[in-house]
Amino acid sequence: MGKSHALRAIDAFSRGLRKPPVLTNDAAAWGGLSICEWKLPWLDGFDLAENDDFIVAYHSAGSHRVRAACNGPWSEKTSIPGLISVIPPDHKVEYAIDGKVSFSSIHIPRHLLEGLSTSPFVGEPNFRFAFEDAFARSCMQILLDEARSTRSCNFPYVHAVARALVLHLMAAFQRDAIAEGSDEEDHRNTSGRRLDAMLDFIDSQLSEPLSLTDLADKVGVSRAHFARRFRTLTGTSPHRYLTMRRIEKAKQLLGETTDSLAQIALEVGFSNQSHFTQVFHATTGITPSQYRRKSESRFPRAPMDATHS
Repeated sequence: MGKSHALRAIDAFSRGLRKPPVLTNDAAAWGGLSICEWKLPWLDGFDLAENDDFIVAYHSAGSHRVRAACNGPWSEKTSIPGLISVIPPDHKVEYAIDGKVSFSSIHIPRHLLEGLSTSPFVGEPNFRFAFEDAFARSCMQILLDEARSTRSCNFPYVHAVARALVLHLMAAFQRDAIAEGSDEEDHRNTSGRRLDAMLDFIDSQLSEPLSLTDLADKVGVSRAHFARRFRTLTGTSPHRYLTMRRIEKAKQLLGETTDSLAQIALEVGFSNQSHFTQVFHATTGITPSQYRRKSESRFPRAPMDATHS
């Protein structure tokens, strides 16, 4: 699988970001596997150096303008919160971010890859950027929960989850390689700037009841054509993207304001508080009230100064 690098992914990320992760496991106890969580302030981008790990990254929050360049031009596809990316060993990646961003990453050393697979890989795993994968996202969450736990590492369990993640992604590589041919021309002919304009339009209209027809009409194409091209460039459907952005905005309001849940529900485009709570819980696993309490416990609001208006 190419030459070996002494550099591990956690060090490559830390050097590029000039910041350590906010969470990392005991890699020695996990047999060399690392799982990290990163929360970054506003930055334009960073470079990830070539390293010896197979990396799976989950874009959990923040900027919806993340793009990448890996041994070639900048991707037309944009990563948004909720999407997965995969970086094989020996790949240098440049990132353009333009905002705050949070992500988690699992790093699997090159020598462990074959041990996590029941059969030899077909060819080399490819760099895959910004795609939706619920199974991979669930595996990442399980490993993060294990890293946060105060219990001793359940070695067989974490390796079983990591192995399932690798096998699932390898199967997805093969399926995507077959499907990609039909979309290649569409990728070349789609402007990244037009996508940015559409994402900005969606963000400016989060309080409105946007429909697929509204979005398709905005760019003058059919609903079906718009939905296909949107998924090609963002890795998710327009409806899911809109939901994720609404929940992301709701998290910001829950953490930074004292607005009522009913006010926030309307501000992010839900018809009532009940529907907002239902979708928020389905997306995050907790209710808006629980999220606000957790946010306040981590970042208590300073008391208002009576001398300020």
